[in-house]
Amino acid sequence: MRRVVVPLLICLAGLLTFVALPAAYVRTQLLDKEQLADRVGAAVTSQPVRAVAAERIVDAAVDAGADELLVTRPLAIEGIEALLGTPVVRQLARAAANDAHAFLVTGEVGTFVLDLGRGTQIVLEGVRSISPRIADSIPDGFDPEVLRIPSDEPALVSVRRVTKLGGWVAIVTPLLALACAVAALFLARDNRRRALVQLGASVAVACTLLMVLLAWARGMAVPGDDADPDVAAAAGALWNALLGDLGVWAQTLLLAALVLAAVAAARRDEQGAVGRLFTTLSRVRQARAPRWRAARAGILLGAAALIAWEPALALRLTAIGLAVYAISELAAVLDATSTQRAQRRAAKPVSRTVSRPVRLPHLSPRLAIPAGAIVAAVAIAAFLTTDAPQPPALAAAPAAGCNGSRAYCDLRLDEYTFAATHNSFSAAEEPGWLIPNQRFGIARQLDDGIRGFLLDIHVGVRTDQLVRTDIEAEGSDRNRVGKAIGARNLATVERLAGRLGAGDLEGRRELFMCHSVCELGAVPALEQLRAYARYLDTHRDTVLLFMLEPYIPPAQIEQLFKHAGLLDDVAELDRTAPMPTLGQLIEEDHRLLVFTEGEGGAPPWLMPAFEFFQDTPLGATKPSQFSCRRKRGDADSPLLLVNHWIDTFPPNPRRNREIAGDFLARRLDRCAREREMTPNVVAVDYYSNSGVVGAVKTLNEQSVTAARALGEIG
Repeated sequence: MRRVVVPLLICLAGLLTFVALPAAYVRTQLLDKEQLADRVGAAVTSQPVRAVAAERIVDAAVDAGADELLVTRPLAIEGIEALLGTPVVRQLARAAANDAHAFLVTGEVGTFVLDLGRGTQIVLEGVRSISPRIADSIPDGFDPEVLRIPSDEPALVSVRRVTKLGGWVAIVTPLLALACAVAALFLARDNRRRALVQLGASVAVACTLLMVLLAWARGMAVPGDDADPDVAAAAGALWNALLGDLGVWAQTLLLAALVLAAVAAARRDEQGAVGRLFTTLSRVRQARAPRWRAARAGILLGAAALIAWEPALALRLTAIGLAVYAISELAAVLDATSTQRAQRRAAKPVSRTVSRPVRLPHLSPRLAIPAGAIVAAVAIAAFLTTDAPQPPALAAAPAAGCNGSRAYCDLRLDEYTFAATHNSFSAAEEPGWLIPNQRFGIARQLDDGIRGFLLDIHVGVRTDQLVRTDIEAEGSDRNRVGKAIGARNLATVERLAGRLGAGDLEGRRELFMCHSVCELGAVPALEQLRAYARYLDTHRDTVLLFMLEPYIPPAQIEQLFKHAGLLDDVAELDRTAPMPTLGQLIEEDHRLLVFTEGEGGAPPWLMPAFEFFQDTPLGATKPSQFSCRRKRGDADSPLLLVNHWIDTFPPNPRRNREIAGDFLARRLDRCAREREMTPNVVAVDYYSNSGVVGAVKTLNEQSVTAARALGEIG
């Protein structure tokens, strides 16, 4: 009977440990308001959370009307991030613990929103230090969100399920686990050493499964590799602040359980394992050889460093050491007791009457302990996660036609309009851009419906602080750059980044997407083009258009597209033939149109832009200067490019907002009438505020209506 009961008690001890550890953590760390307040304050002021919070605050200010923050976005984010790390903000963040406490304990349906409250005034003062005018443009009542967590977050569902069991679980389950362990040792009698080994193994299995469950929950709560790395880091910091120490508890108990099993399994002589250990340590301590003295000094220095820099870890290790000592002494006592009992049993006369024991099914402890612990732990994990919302299954994507509409498939390229961005890569929300032309990066632009991209490719050398433009490799010089962007703009660039072209550039030459000069912002060209390739691979009904302003030869562009995986996607147009329809391009699986303002035709898919396009003038610095007359291209070029942005340095979000919406729609209508052409590419700055996607949709619907009236499409 003991061969069955003892393993069952040991399995039950491990099972109860699996429950007791998170229950005790939730009771002492999350249900306690002071502990939770400390953790919330530490989370909000941690560097990853501050970085994301500062970005969201700046973006909220932009949405509230402070458009010009986009131009100084990196400086504003850095300043606000520093403010969020102050003790004042940390103290204010602790006040949010009351809401967090109710959110965890009561399981209120809704969303936990953490804002700055009174700390908003501190942020506004930080913005005011950058620009009083921008700060004044932020409306009253501005209270940006720092953190938003839905109540159906899987990790929180599991925590609330533990809290619903009541605080008594954190008290009763450890006592029951201890009682099961003591009962198992009592019933083991002559096999107590083996029972200790099994008990250590059972607790170790429970801790391992708890760590696996925590890793799964963390993976559900923290975004994966495909998410914004800053957001993932912030989510990880929040997780670590709230639940990270539970993993430390599990790791500590796992180590202690393994030590228990190892010490109990060790063979002992009369002196005992601990006695042999101390004898060895004593010999080392008394040794006079230089190497031993140096070893002793190194051990002492290491211990001192551990206590100074990681006192919590040093304390845990000390506690584990004391536990090992106590367990070893207990094992020695049990061994002595078992030996004495065996000796007394051997001294008794042997009875001739032998009772036949009842044979029960044999249950191997080696299989019973891990199997029972795994089954029980899986059952508890299923309980904790039952009814937790699962991510919806991905449904088959419906046939969306061509660029979002079935009707567009029958439109020729000269009848269809692409919503496009000027200097598409230059985005405020991408790292490193000092003077951006757009708010959002390429991935967001694609999701928002942008299908045309004006891209500049430069040669640069990466340094510790920035990317330096190799104007010599591009066949240019400082004077030509000054002529292209203006002497005043060049002076501004050199105040920010140093004299252009000065000194010897040391390092590997790489290709970057930059606007005129890479010192003000650069992104690796290959990285950006691979993002387009991934999008085309996953959106088989999409046609994209590139307009390149290259500073490298065509052969180098071809190699760049090859490495990016885009050569299978590029299309070749015949200038003398009618333009193909979007449906034909998609059917042939050549869904990327590439035009260059430089030398084109070799390779044939790198098409000379102004043999196909005629465009509108550049250089407008106020709305009244926009016109529809032809600037570049031939009068018979079949496609029309409308350049629609305020051409100032730095780009001005507020002034570009003045030419958005109805102004843009009226200009497109006027150009279509004056030129008797459909505007085929409409390029803007700060597209998210321009209304270009809506204006282009209207134009394409008009083209569909006109084509149907003419009988060109059904």
